[in-house]
Amino acid sequence: MSDTDSTRDKIVQHLIAASDEQIDASKVTDQTTLRKDLDLSSLQAVTLVMDLEDEFGVTIEDEEIESLDTVGDVLAMVIQKQEQLT
Repeated sequence: MSDTDSTRDKIVQHLIAASDEQIDASKVTDQTTLRKDLDLSSLQAVTLVMDLEDEFGVTIEDEEIESLDTVGDVLAMVIQKQEQLT
């Protein structure tokens, strides 16, 4: 399993934890939308971001949260933030 796959899996697990919906992790793709497909509220999105910051040791600004539309967007942002730390 690559680092990207591992990061994606962790993000999906945090999405499932943040959501009120029953989410099948195997059906979540990079194109899955946070709001339409997963019905993530603004509060749940903030909770997700805080969990991701703790998990990956990154900082995500409030303005950046608004630009996150899909799981792929979240993955790309986390990877970019991690690369900035190295």
